[in-house]
Amino acid sequence: MAAFWKKGLRMGLGAGLLGAAVVALRHRSRQMPQPSLPDIISPSIFARRVQRTTRGQIVYHASGEGDPIVFLHDFFPGAASYEWSKIYPAFAATHRVLAPDWIGFGESERPDRILRPDDHAQSLHEFCRATCGGRRPVIVASGIGAALACLAAAKHPEWPARLFLFHPSGSERWLNGWVAPALRLAAWTRNGRRWLYAMHLSRPADIARWLESRRSDGPPLDLSEPVSVYASFARQYGAAWAIQRMLSGRFQTEALPRLEEVCAPVQVWWPGTKETAAPQEAGKDLRLLEGCGPLAPLDKPAALETRLRTELFSPVRLADV
Repeated sequence: MAAFWKKGLRMGLGAGLLGAAVVALRHRSRQMPQPSLPDIISPSIFARRVQRTTRGQIVYHASGEGDPIVFLHDFFPGAASYEWSKIYPAFAATHRVLAPDWIGFGESERPDRILRPDDHAQSLHEFCRATCGGRRPVIVASGIGAALACLAAAKHPEWPARLFLFHPSGSERWLNGWVAPALRLAAWTRNGRRWLYAMHLSRPADIARWLESRRSDGPPLDLSEPVSVYASFARQYGAAWAIQRMLSGRFQTEALPRLEEVCAPVQVWWPGTKETAAPQEAGKDLRLLEGCGPLAPLDKPAALETRLRTELFSPVRLADV
């Protein structure tokens, strides 16, 4: 009888441990509750939509009818389509406007696995194929997002109608703009990358300091709104994963990857206040934006909106042969 009870006790403990493991796995696979985000991420006329791709789920904001324009944000802690939210509503009256969050950022899925530049390029192509109604979209992108759009255009030459790339940048020296050289050594270890994200990249003060370094010329922008939005996203569950992979060196992309393979017309818009040189690969496609810094989509939206509107409604200038 004692052996029977001992066997029953062991079976009960085993079942309990198995049940606990199942609950833990379900809890890990489900997104954790997230703090509320400000209501200023996207104008009320834009509907929030979800599009699944083979690399992950993309959340985007959409409004308008006509030829599609897709606005793509840069990569940094808390990054989201909010970056272009002061510009893209102006085009909803004449175009189908789509503003997605890259996978790993904003409201999109944040998978705990490695996504390489080719994966992001493929997800962008799938997203546009599913949401642009069979039309070739105009792409407006910034930073690393511009580099990935360039890569997608090279891999799928038939896909975009035109590309406007605002200060396209690579990922190799991305950390330099955030922390001092001595602290960058922490990126060599996993715990060091977690510490960097928590203590030097994702806090509101860190984001405010980084945005301050990217200002355009002219009256200073009140940074309280963008800091609030980006810091809210940066504290979301899983928001650190994409940034930590960039810190580890497992996410490598050039500023203008394979630009020579892009068949669609390309314009590179470069901030006139930036100290570093513009990408040499841009060649004749480069347009210098005087007085605009990398923060121009937020602190000089009227200038970028005017430039984009002028280019959209002007004949495409063909390259010299």
